[in-house]
Amino acid sequence: MFIQRLFSLIGGKLSRWLKSREMGDPEAVYEAAISDRVRRYQHLRNAAAGVIYMRNKLEREFRQKSVELSEVAEQAAQAAEMNEDNCALLLIRRKHELEADSGRIKEELSELTGEAEDAKKSLLRFKDEIEKLKLEKVKMLARFHNAQARIRIRRVLEELSYDEDLRALQEVRESIQRTLGHADVHRELHESEVEQKLEEIRLRNADARAQAELQEIKRSRSPHASTIPNGLDTPTNG
Repeated sequence: MFIQRLFSLIGGKLSRWLKSREMGDPEAVYEAAISDRVRRYQHLRNAAAGVIYMRNKLEREFRQKSVELSEVAEQAAQAAEMNEDNCALLLIRRKHELEADSGRIKEELSELTGEAEDAKKSLLRFKDEIEKLKLEKVKMLARFHNAQARIRIRRVLEELSYDEDLRALQEVRESIQRTLGHADVHRELHESEVEQKLEEIRLRNADARAQAELQEIKRSRSPHASTIPNGLDTPTNG
């Protein structure tokens, strides 16, 4: 049981391997099919040659028997006319033997003739099939090679041209984005510095305005504010 399963497994693997090899080499498959038909054609031709040989041999034998039968029948008639009864009886028996042989040979000849005709038809059919298979091989292999060429071209266009161009474009895009990123960083840093300086200026101005407003409040609320000369006001910051 184990040996049978092992052989089945090995046979299955070999069958799949053979099929994969056949799919990859259709020319070898066509050559094998043509060789098989040529071999069968040769075997059939040899068999047909044997049948035709036997038919021709029986035809010659039948003609010989027919000639001998005609001669014996004539001799028997002559012996009867000459009252040679014993001789006539022997000739008559010989005639009957020849008639039986001729009948048997005729039946065999009819069978062999039919077999020879069938063999010739089979030979013509095999020959025609071989020629058609050879033409089919040329056409199909041409189509197969053209298809392989188209597949190779498509692969070259897809793998080399498209992928390489796409990869190059992607690299250029990424490089441009990185460069723009650096520029954006510098711009944002510069804008941040300017914004910071402007904010400092706004804060200083706000402080100055607040100080001035404070001094104004102090002057307005001081009892001596009216007697203090304008030139002696406390100076404001900023």
